[in-house]
This record gives sequence, C-alpha cells and structure tokens, in this order.
Amino acid sequence: MNVTRSQGAHLVEISSFDAWQLLAGADVARIAWHGPSGVSIVPVNCVLVDGALWFRTTPSASIARAGDGQEVAAEVDHLDPVARTAWSVVVRSVVELVDPQAAPDAVGELAIWPAGARSLYVRLEPTSVTGRRLQPRRPA
Repeated sequence: MNVTRSQGAHLVEISSFDAWQLLAGADVARIAWHGPSGVSIVPVNCVLVDGALWFRTTPSASIARAGDGQEVAAEVDHLDPVARTAWSVVVRSVVELVDPQAAPDAVGELAIWPAGARSLYVRLEPTSVTGRRLQPRRPA
C-alpha cells in the first residue's frame, strides 16, 4: 500500500461568518439526498439570497420528484492541488419548491450552465452550516 504524507497539513473548523462568506461566493453546489434508488448527488448552479441557498431545476429532475420536505445536504468547496489546501462548507436543509413569482429576482437571473429551461425554483433554508479547511501548518 502506498501512503502519501500530508506534510503537516491539518483540518480546522471554519467559523460561521467565514462559511457564510464562502457560500456567498459559490456558483456551484452539490446536492445530496436519499431517494428511492438510494443516495443521489447532483451538481447545481446556485445563489445565496437572504440567508437561503437557491437553485433552479426541471420539474422532471429527481430532486424535484423527491418533493417539498426532502432532507438534503448541499456542499460547496474549493481545492488547490498544488498547494494541497482546500475548504468545504456543508448546508443541511429541507427542499422547499417555490413558485417563480415568489422567488427573488437573483434566482431568476442565475446563470445555469446546462442548456435548457429550469423552471422549478428550489429554496434551501439552512438548518445548519458547517465547514472545514485543510491548510498547511505554519512554520515553528
């Protein structure tokens, strides 16, 4: 077995303030939930508005079929393989399907990477926000 040493990198908890700042700068999150076929994870374009993480999808998407009240986790992260540093923020929430007329304008203006209409608006009001950062140790 080949083991790679981390050269002193360590995990530290991200403060609540910093976690929210990182969420505010995110444009992609991975949404994970347990559905009829087991655990599913999909990437979505997202935006943070008024303390909630929002994304748009299609009514036929598996997360949409799971429906209102589905428990989910959303993760945003960043990796720097050269510096061997990274951070990850996880939002736990339940799915709330929102009528487009009731959604903030920023959600309607959200740039969606895949082609096609995304007419279903999803709001994730966090029940918890946690984060960790992998950073190199400071020299003694």
